[in-house]
Amino acid sequence: MSRLRELRIKAALNISALNRLSGVSRPTLEKMEKDEPVRADLASAVCRVLSEKLGYEVTLEGAEIKVL
Repeated sequence: MSRLRELRIKAALNISALNRLSGVSRPTLEKMEKDEPVRADLASAVCRVLSEKLGYEVTLEGAEIKVL
């Protein structure tokens, strides 16, 4: 399981909820969870949502999100 998926589950979010809150498309979120690289701005949007939900800062490195 990817680190991003672990964080998403810990934040009690499914893919659809993370999509709505971050504005990042479902296919892009699925790419992130498969450890495929994505644009940095999209990855940052996901980290912001996770940070808010978890109550601590989630970074690209901490979520192990690969960026282009």
